[in-house]
Amino acid sequence: MGSVFFKVAGIGVTDQAVLGSIWRMYIIWFLVCLGIAMVPVIAVYTRWRESFREFVLFEAGGFGLFSPLWLFLGTEMSGDSWRSIIDEGIQNGIPAPGPDGTIVGVNISPILFVPLLVAMIFTGLVILRPSFIARYGGGVRPTPKPSPTPAPAAPSTEDALEAELPGVQPPEASEATRQELRAVLLELGVPDSTITALSNAGYSTITDIVSTSAEQLALSTGLDKTTAENLHMAVQKRVWFGGI
Repeated sequence: MGSVFFKVAGIGVTDQAVLGSIWRMYIIWFLVCLGIAMVPVIAVYTRWRESFREFVLFEAGGFGLFSPLWLFLGTEMSGDSWRSIIDEGIQNGIPAPGPDGTIVGVNISPILFVPLLVAMIFTGLVILRPSFIARYGGGVRPTPKPSPTPAPAAPSTEDALEAELPGVQPPEASEATRQELRAVLLELGVPDSTITALSNAGYSTITDIVSTSAEQLALSTGLDKTTAENLHMAVQKRVWFGGI
């Protein structure tokens, strides 16, 4: 979009000094655009690391889906038809290092550029699906900090279950229940470090996770409260709607 201004300003200009000045301004704007794209990514990684993966997916999907539309709009605003992109590709539009060390404009043939635009739109549609974001946007979970004192064991639900449902025994922990719990947690995108923390805290069955509270999960495993709440809710939804 920034190139629209420079292109309109350069219409009818034949003076090489003026054209060189416009080209230098465009290079600066190109670098500013890269900074606009990267600064939010760095800021989110630094400040909200647990949401980093989800943010990157949204940004990548947005660039993939909307960049071709912005490109067509910018071409129309510059005075050319958007069809020129399809017919001619990009002419001197992407700054790159030249053979003599200067920055020159690179051409992209329509044979390469048109499939690239189609692939960008398709990729953006795939990434921005809610199911894709939910599956792969779990974020980078913080590694639990080791506790100086032994973590309390997972709460027992045997007495409460016996009082409410006489004769019904809670599932007994076994290698099979541990493997089932691990499989569910991996399916939900829970990292190995968190699964290990749960196992060390005494959680051996899916029922152990569902029947406790997010606060107790955080207390017994060393997870932060937000991470424990997200984990607790994800397992509950998997049990309620996943047929377990």
